[in-house]
Amino acid sequence: RLTFALQMKSSDMLQWKKSGVYCDAGLSGKNMRRPEVQRLIRDIESGEINMLMVSELSRLTRSNKDFAELWEFLQANQCGFFSLRANFDTSNAAGEMMLYQIANFAQFERRQTSERVSANFEARAKRGLWNGGLIPIGYEPDREKRGHLRIVEEEAKIVRAAFHALIVHNSVSDAAKWLNANGFKYGQELRGGGFLPRSQHFTIDNLFRLLGNKAYVGIRRVKNKHGWQEGEAA
Repeated sequence: RLTFALQMKSSDMLQWKKSGVYCDAGLSGKNMRRPEVQRLIRDIESGEINMLMVSELSRLTRSNKDFAELWEFLQANQCGFFSLRANFDTSNAAGEMMLYQIANFAQFERRQTSERVSANFEARAKRGLWNGGLIPIGYEPDREKRGHLRIVEEEAKIVRAAFHALIVHNSVSDAAKWLNANGFKYGQELRGGGFLPRSQHFTIDNLFRLLGNKAYVGIRRVKNKHGWQEGEAA
């Protein structure tokens, strides 16, 4: 998402001097909490920029609320706005109206895309396919069957031992103590997402989550606007 910031030397566009380029690569325009956008705002406030140029409005924001606040901010700081794709005068009422209409379409496009992705995720989950995210211990993505998981036998032994320990000791706390005492580790690596590695020791919390994970009984869960739904895993 590329945005040019210009320092205008004269009223002639050819005389503008490029003050900086602000690019939040790979980040969505659904909100303004993006590092380069925040840097741009600071530079406008400091008076370094008096003309903002974008390839198109949707590269800057796809939210009506954010655009309205940004537009007022630009006017308050005597900063002009120019979109290469929407080449019209924004200094009058008609131009401002057209700018808001473009913002409406940008937001509509973003929400429509989001709805399509959500519908596709739900359809895949109902078919029992894996949609991504943190993969339960004992499984890994099946490279031959997209959307399927396959068993990692070494980790599966740990899962079976965890269920066995609960049956024998009839207590999550005692089962966790037994697993740790007998050298069982809570997972070897983190798959499918997350930022921190799994703890290597069993605790009441992580053992409780493992034992309550319905993936181990072949159930795939998906959350939609109606709540959680379940289906048979592929």
